[in-house]
Amino acid sequence: MPNLSLRNALLAALLIPAALAPAFVPAHAAKPSKSKAAKAAKAAAPKNTLKPEQVAELYARIALRQDAEAATQLNDYLKPLFPNGEKAVVLADQAAMDAQYDGFADAMLEDMPKVDKKKAKPAVAAAIKRVNLLASGAECRGVSNREYANEYVKNGRIAEVEMQCTVPVLGARLQEVLAGKGAPAKLKTKKLLEGVAEFDRALGQAGSRTIPAKLTLYASAKGQPWNTGGADDIVETVHNGMYGPAAAE
Repeated sequence: MPNLSLRNALLAALLIPAALAPAFVPAHAAKPSKSKAAKAAKAAAPKNTLKPEQVAELYARIALRQDAEAATQLNDYLKPLFPNGEKAVVLADQAAMDAQYDGFADAMLEDMPKVDKKKAKPAVAAAIKRVNLLASGAECRGVSNREYANEYVKNGRIAEVEMQCTVPVLGARLQEVLAGKGAPAKLKTKKLLEGVAEFDRALGQAGSRTIPAKLTLYASAKGQPWNTGGADDIVETVHNGMYGPAAAE
């Protein structure tokens, strides 16, 4: 399910949130389930077979590019947490993602009264989609982790995973390129389309660089699966890391 609380931040960075269902609530109010099914699942659960770095890498692959293989691995790994057969990770529906691209385009065009929305919207939505596809090629790997007790959950554990992500590099966001063509209130359709075409050319010339990233994972106890409902952080980090002077790798 899309994380609607991040919508404004995602729009600012031209992001598309992943459809991740929280597998374990890390908030201080969270308490271990005491249901018979949960207790039975915990007793039967195998020992944690993946390192936090490996789990973080799976989450990153899913969040960035809706990787079906990674989703299958992660759902299998997290089965002990879902005694009723629910899936921890649900991939986004393509139609829903396309609707978000259109919604982001509508939001960008709201302040451009002189632009023909019918002509401009497909081009803007396509540019936003291409940015997301470019970002989906980012490669993130776990480097190290720091594990410690979760003071809010009895027996709970937290692992802060340090990662490195190789990302494409762009000089400016679409909004910034369009701003160079004129003030939104005065911008006309022809100039907007010129700006979109200029931005599209820049996408094809993107360099790359490696940036740091972090992902916090949670476990109900030692030996239990690591999981998080906050993998969108990786998406935001990658998109924000894409902008600025290109650095040769």
